[in-house]
Amino acid sequence: MDCDMPPQVTYWTGVWQPGSEALSNEVQALRDLYGGRAPVVSFSSGQRSAVSVRDRVVRLSSARWAALRAVAAAVEPRGDVTHVFGAIDEWHLLRAVGRRPVVFTVALPGGALDSKLAQKVSMFAAETEPLAGALIEAGVPADRVAVVYPGVNLQHFCPEPEILVPTDGRFRLLFASTPADPAEFSRRGIPFLVELARARPEVDIVLLWRDWGSQRAANRALARLSPPDNIVVETKNGRSMPDIYRSADATVICYEDGFGKSCPNSIVEGVACGRPALVAATCGLAPLIARSGAGASFSRDIDAAGAALDAVLRNYANMAVGARMLAVRHFDVDRFRLRYCELYARLVKAV
Repeated sequence: MDCDMPPQVTYWTGVWQPGSEALSNEVQALRDLYGGRAPVVSFSSGQRSAVSVRDRVVRLSSARWAALRAVAAAVEPRGDVTHVFGAIDEWHLLRAVGRRPVVFTVALPGGALDSKLAQKVSMFAAETEPLAGALIEAGVPADRVAVVYPGVNLQHFCPEPEILVPTDGRFRLLFASTPADPAEFSRRGIPFLVELARARPEVDIVLLWRDWGSQRAANRALARLSPPDNIVVETKNGRSMPDIYRSADATVICYEDGFGKSCPNSIVEGVACGRPALVAATCGLAPLIARSGAGASFSRDIDAAGAALDAVLRNYANMAVGARMLAVRHFDVDRFRLRYCELYARLVKAV
């Protein structure tokens, strides 16, 4: 990666859980430019307040609004650039910052963009084309909007073996975005996947049950849906995420409209491993997946999802190659870092 040492940046995001939470992983990938020592301030209802001087991380619960303002006044002036991650209506963090040029990575859809807070932002980095379009439609000048896809390590997330073929046995469709809270079941599409499994008994739909939230409550909520036998619940059980993707044949996302990350990490990591993606049209990544031949998109109904699955089955080898090629073109972590290095340098030069 050809990137001079970037200006000093402070990072602002929601819940801080590097290693398991998508935006935390993106921030950490950028912090690696500074030896992992760039300051992070996280603000979320999903965490307790805590300070780690060693890691240079401040975690605040969403009840600590006054503390957020105080931390912003103390931390933000120490950097050259302020980098905020969140939804399009991330008013909590944007209201607290603004003492330095602001890069705002818009990773999730949301409500209406606050025009006054938008004026604080020097550059918007949308993680998908539909998010970029939404910003421009909301009145943000096009020259202040860039599309910057998230990045992954393509040496770690890679196909194995080199020949991209389905796994032996039954076709396995992986959903690697299980909820921390059963209240999210419907919005994440768990009932939808159960119905798809009923409609396609010859296909196993694998739900990766992650160790967060209340697994007991999640298991009870799933049981109430009376899932068929081809709904397969798995845990990591010591496996790496690349191994989990390579144990499946394709990945799937079927969020409700307006919910979840516009460019889901499970899809990005899956295509990097050469696994085609089935993506509901409610997901911002759907147009890119379809256009690049890395899988299929579908309107959020069972018949359309079944047709998309059939398209992947018919053209699996080409789509598997297309998936890896898409990751190489757009989701390389070095490209991700370089794009932000360029934005940081541009903003500092303009001051």
